[in-house]
Amino acid sequence: MINILPTHATSFRAFGWVQDPSNFRSLCDVVAIFDENSKKHNDLKDTIIPRLVEERDGKDRLLKSMDSRPLKLSYLDLVGTSFMPRGSARCNGIVQATVIGQVREFISDWPADNFVRWAYAFGFIKYNYSDDTFEITEKGLELSLAKTLGDDLNEIEKELLTTAILAYPPAVRILRLLSENEGTHLTKFEIGKQLGFIGEDGFTSLPQSVLVRELAITDDAKEKNKMKADWDGSSDKYARMTSKWLAKLGLVIQKPKRITVTIADETYTETIGQAYIISASGISALNRTIGKSKHKRIAKNVCFEMLATKGSDREYLRTRRTYILKFISENKGEIRYDEVKEKLKQVAFEESIETIKADLKGLINLGLNIQVYANSCIWNDEINEFTLPLTQNLTKSSLTEIKEEIRPYITHISHEYLSLIDLAYDSKQNRLFEMKTLELLIDECEYNGLHLGGSRKPDGIIYTSEDAENYGVIIDTKAYSKGYSLPISQADEMERYIRENQTRDDEVNPNEWWNNFDNRISKHYFMFISGHFIGNYKSQIERISRNTNTRGTSLNVKNLLLCANLYKAGELTHHSIGEKINNSYEFVLQ
Repeated sequence: MINILPTHATSFRAFGWVQDPSNFRSLCDVVAIFDENSKKHNDLKDTIIPRLVEERDGKDRLLKSMDSRPLKLSYLDLVGTSFMPRGSARCNGIVQATVIGQVREFISDWPADNFVRWAYAFGFIKYNYSDDTFEITEKGLELSLAKTLGDDLNEIEKELLTTAILAYPPAVRILRLLSENEGTHLTKFEIGKQLGFIGEDGFTSLPQSVLVRELAITDDAKEKNKMKADWDGSSDKYARMTSKWLAKLGLVIQKPKRITVTIADETYTETIGQAYIISASGISALNRTIGKSKHKRIAKNVCFEMLATKGSDREYLRTRRTYILKFISENKGEIRYDEVKEKLKQVAFEESIETIKADLKGLINLGLNIQVYANSCIWNDEINEFTLPLTQNLTKSSLTEIKEEIRPYITHISHEYLSLIDLAYDSKQNRLFEMKTLELLIDECEYNGLHLGGSRKPDGIIYTSEDAENYGVIIDTKAYSKGYSLPISQADEMERYIRENQTRDDEVNPNEWWNNFDNRISKHYFMFISGHFIGNYKSQIERISRNTNTRGTSLNVKNLLLCANLYKAGELTHHSIGEKINNSYEFVLQ
């Protein structure tokens, strides 16, 4: 059941998705905070908080809140606040004091927040929207009461944690994906690209083929380890962490996977350590989630916040998806998409059937059991009661409008690539924007090419090799929140790349990036790709063309996606795309 909260929430928290913590004993300790009879609760009051928290950081306030009855603890008291610089951090939160850190006796506010999210996602604590507080649930009390001496989990705790993870939709999604690939295993990237609301900021996945090549050509071991640790999208991080929990409970087995990819006629092989295969216990557990055999179906924990994580309109998306979930879950049997559309209209959401179908696909990728057909769907799951809080900010963002405008026309490529629209306007995600753009051009438009990036190299190149008249393109991608004006400095940089490619002198640039082009190509272009272009970018393109005798274009992300779809549909060819690049103007689809 989904309840509509009649009062506005005091705060909107980031619930439902967890990236960092994996220690189940620490999770149990965090849950025990809320059990006033637990040893952990009393140790915190009697010794830990008095020792770790100073008067100026709210020691008396935290101790007073621990004595409140019924025991309801505020988010701020639990998580505390950050300190800058990080090295000067002091303990000022209850969860901070509960978990021992790697270098200090306490953790900081960010991991404390993640532990609270984790306990909430597993249904051990519940959240009160009206006053931004948490309290223990019956399941949480069971977990706290199951604690015995020692740090190892006992069998009762393991069973309670296993039942809890099977009520967590993303864990069920991962088990199902692995069961469908029984006999092989999946990396976090292969899972991540099928987890959550793909094609949306907050649910991004790094192109695995690009990473494998970058790892294979990198000799520095320290740099390779850094790439393996840091290069991933948000959904890849969720896949890694949830799979790690499943592995600790014996439901999946972590097993490195060797990946071989072919890019620009070169083969690269690398091992991805974070890869997983389902175990026999995992298969049995998956059967429990659907009520197979003697098992009762496990109801899933869904919360409003897990239905969108980023973007200025996340409350809008969360609310729309909550209503869709409400309509289909409360319907008996099959429900048509046009019925859902009409029900949404009654609660002030004017949406297309394509948008409804996309949200349903996201709910399936979240881990819910929904059968979808051409014109209807059937709900085959059970969810625990959760709340839809009212919010003032129910406005659709311009980026969401662009995605919904072009989604009906994206019929031949994965809607995962719609994430390029968000990435194109987020300067913090420049590298991922580069990689996803090159992945689209290589995998969907069938160009040869590769992502380059780094110092003194363009972001990437593409080229043809089997056409009557082959050509290559030097690509520069730019993610800017308010559009890209193509400043003179960036135009000059492109000129330098073009001249380096023309002269091919290793004394000018010893990394010789131009050697990645096929030597038989004699015609080269340049291309800037961004969300959209502003200012006098056209005159800059004309200047580059005039100064280098090389023609090129600017391509906005909307036309990039439409171009890839038209190519995959057979309505554009490499030749016709080349003609649009060869215009010293803007790449426009008629």
